[in-house]
Amino acid sequence: MNDKSPDKRLNAYREDIADISLKGIVDAEEYITGAKHQTATGVAALYATPSQESPMISQLIYGEYFNILEIDGDWAWGQSMKDGYVGYCALNNLTPDLHDPTHHVSALSSHIFPEPNLKSPPVDLIHMMSDVSVIDENQTKGFVQLSDGNWIYATHLSKDFGKDPVSEALKFLYTPYLWGGKTNAGIDCSGLVQIAFASVGINVPRDADLQEKDLGKMLGDDEELQHGDLAFFPGHVGIMIDDLHLLHANAHHMRVSIDPLKEVIDVVSFQTDEPPLTCIKRVILNP
Repeated sequence: MNDKSPDKRLNAYREDIADISLKGIVDAEEYITGAKHQTATGVAALYATPSQESPMISQLIYGEYFNILEIDGDWAWGQSMKDGYVGYCALNNLTPDLHDPTHHVSALSSHIFPEPNLKSPPVDLIHMMSDVSVIDENQTKGFVQLSDGNWIYATHLSKDFGKDPVSEALKFLYTPYLWGGKTNAGIDCSGLVQIAFASVGINVPRDADLQEKDLGKMLGDDEELQHGDLAFFPGHVGIMIDDLHLLHANAHHMRVSIDPLKEVIDVVSFQTDEPPLTCIKRVILNP
């Protein structure tokens, strides 16, 4: 076994059970081949422990696949198959009935209806970058039908991705801050970056430190900042909209805001003994 244990945020293992892919890498009493499920509600909270009293660590959004390794009462323990995040999810948010995605939600959010009628009571509210399965692209009163029989407004969906993560992130301006959040109902700093890049077809890790480790090229002190650069702080990340201003979900304003980078550095400097600005990184998008 390796001396350095794999990150438990991204590797599903405990002393009693572990994902079968980790056999020979981590010690566990039993190695499990998971059961693929799909998120069946607009948002499903992911927790570090099987308790709604514990802090939410992330969210699964509608259509996201989740690999279940254990079901214990009302809880499922497993791993998101989109970003690899491990945690506990209430079982009633998940379904074993799988629907292959055909489109994703490109609007900030959209209601699902039981019929193609905007006056009908909505079944659920789903959010940007949720995956849906459309069975027929022919519209009825502007709606298209999903594989589960429900309906969604057609112009809220897309098969294509955006071109600019900053433009996608700006859609969330003034969204309330929510630790672990990934939607316009509430979002945190790394969730904002993750969804912004997902919107242009790039999968990135869930947490700020993982994003700092995996994304882009670090800029030198003499390089000028530009639109789209990622600014990393201890436990925080934001995206530059130009060479001076940072777009970020933050607990200082408790919302997504645009602030001068220098002001953000000053605020962080009062909160930590570490260097307030860890680095600036640039992600080169495919042309």
